[in-house]
Amino acid sequence: MDSIRQISISDTSNMRRVESLASDVFESLWDKLRKAEVMSLAADELTDNSDVAQLCLYVRFFDGECFREDLLGLIPMEGHTTGEILFTKIASFFEENNLDLVRVNMLVTDGAPSMAGRDQGLAGRMAAAVPQVKSLHCLIHQSLLCAKLSGELKETMDSVMAIINFIRCTSSLQHHLFRKLLTDMSAEFKDLLIHNDIRWLSKGNALKRFCELREEILVFLRSSKLKKAGKFLSLMENDELNAAVCFMSDIFHHLNQLNMELQGRDKTVAELVEKLHAFQRKFSLFSADLCPGKMLHFPTLRKSGLQITEVMSGFIDSLKNNFATRFEDFSISSEVMRFVKDPFCVNVETDFALKGKELVSSLDEGSLQLELIDNQSSDDLRQSLQQAGFQKFWTHEVSREKFPHSRGLALFLLTMFGSTYTCESSFSHMNAIKTHNRISLTDQHLQHCLRIALTTYTPDFTALAKSKKCNFSH
Repeated sequence: MDSIRQISISDTSNMRRVESLASDVFESLWDKLRKAEVMSLAADELTDNSDVAQLCLYVRFFDGECFREDLLGLIPMEGHTTGEILFTKIASFFEENNLDLVRVNMLVTDGAPSMAGRDQGLAGRMAAAVPQVKSLHCLIHQSLLCAKLSGELKETMDSVMAIINFIRCTSSLQHHLFRKLLTDMSAEFKDLLIHNDIRWLSKGNALKRFCELREEILVFLRSSKLKKAGKFLSLMENDELNAAVCFMSDIFHHLNQLNMELQGRDKTVAELVEKLHAFQRKFSLFSADLCPGKMLHFPTLRKSGLQITEVMSGFIDSLKNNFATRFEDFSISSEVMRFVKDPFCVNVETDFALKGKELVSSLDEGSLQLELIDNQSSDDLRQSLQQAGFQKFWTHEVSREKFPHSRGLALFLLTMFGSTYTCESSFSHMNAIKTHNRISLTDQHLQHCLRIALTTYTPDFTALAKSKKCNFSH
């Protein structure tokens, strides 16, 4: 009880402590950023649950020990959010904190016109101010755009969602009766899933659940007395529609697996590009597998025993073309990307050094070639790469004095973001904070709370308490 009585529950005291902790985290971040040679930015703009547009900025850099991804700032946007306004906000933010935009080597955005526009967008404004900066539309977003449905498959998806909405949303009683039916029939799942275009994985999950509960849905529609039930029952008994649903369930399962592999913190652009290239190679396999007697990669369609249609092979060809078109103009060569993960596979006699210099203008081509030969001739370095992994290999195993150019090129690439995943994941934290503090929370306090919630840095609480003259022990 004595310990409990010593805990301060004053709102001002708690607010002061959060401010002190957040300020310490922010100051530590900027101290390390000012020493970093290069950094990349991930920018995303979204309206929160109080209708305030927020520009979220994340930074990735090498702090001398490891690569860090941290919240750089959450900038409220009043009024319009054009590319010029976004750039002005970012430039002012950097200037206020005594940091130069010239150190930015990559800007990753969500692909919105105000962000990715080459002339009037944020990417165009940034390129005009910092010519060497690379701009990238989030690779996760691009992979999703490649799988956009059209034609017959879109009509099939709309029919599936109409059936799901009929069962779930017509009335509470109908939804309750359907769930009771699933329980009575000992179904594996207790409900259908609703598809949402905004959520990355929901389309594939909704289709998969629909296929797994097909028999239960048929029983429910046959027992329903509503007029729409007859229309949906005829759709469910259409073999061509069922075959398309089973096919989409299988192909979106593969797309969801790719999506999950691309998500997550601390994913370098080299890793994301590698996974995308691997997935592109699978399309030829999918096309060859889509025939009677095989279908090793389409288990739902194979189990249904339904007929394969030209629409299915056409969709796979469309996916293949979309992926090739979207990622063919990626500004960093695949050979340079492979160098980061395995420098021993690089052919020194090719134009690799020239491609590296196009990316980092300060590189010396001749020195880079000589360093690569010395690197590839070292059995110790080859063993270190296998044991430590490619990130620690470049940061701790490769000598900065002996291999300055090859190490500098690798760190330049490893600093780059490949997606806006960190920005988007932070918005859920932001909305949760604003939901509980909708009235009293200021923009500055929101940044403090979000920084504490998302930080990967653990401050020295004892030293901080002494410097701030307040007790953090509780």
